[in-house]
Amino acid sequence: MACEGTNDDLIGEALLIGVVEDQVRNVTTEVDTSSLVLPKSQPIANAQDQRLLKQLALTMRVIGDQLDQDPQFNNMIDGLGRVADKNSFWKLVERVFSDDEINWGRIIVLFYSIGKLSAKMVLAHLPAVFTDIVTLSLDYFRKKLLQWICNMGGWINSISAVTRFSIEQFSASSLCSIPPSAGLVLVFITGVLLGGIIMWRLNRCN
Repeated sequence: MACEGTNDDLIGEALLIGVVEDQVRNVTTEVDTSSLVLPKSQPIANAQDQRLLKQLALTMRVIGDQLDQDPQFNNMIDGLGRVADKNSFWKLVERVFSDDEINWGRIIVLFYSIGKLSAKMVLAHLPAVFTDIVTLSLDYFRKKLLQWICNMGGWINSISAVTRFSIEQFSASSLCSIPPSAGLVLVFITGVLLGGIIMWRLNRCN
């Protein structure tokens, strides 16, 4: 269900599809991706929401760059890739939400991990599994995560929350692979982005 009066559903779908597109683009030199079909995200007409989406995408890239440097995270993605069917998505969900607790940090890590896993399916020449994972991911977002996002006040509240995100707490309960250095960089970059979010809120109120 969508958040009434907001574009939070469209923002989430566009963010997830964008992550998958970015990761698939990274492997286009290794495999032909011309036959892949990605669902199209619906256009977001509101200029402020467009800016919010861009800031979220930037945050995702920064976190992803840190995760990419960690061998254990990459080993986890490689292991899930070897499952080579849609069950790899559900195994990923189990890893991220091992105690059924949802928070902004976990949502962001899940989205990035979905992008990495999707690219693995492309490299393995498994377009049907790739499609299954993307479809399941969007469905999971709509049915399991969107209402939580609405209850938290929407995506606008995610970046400030991520600045308080404890990388140690997250790793202890699920993905033990995230290094402490990732938390330091994450706090720095999202702190910088807060200035843009504050201005976004002020403009929205005017």
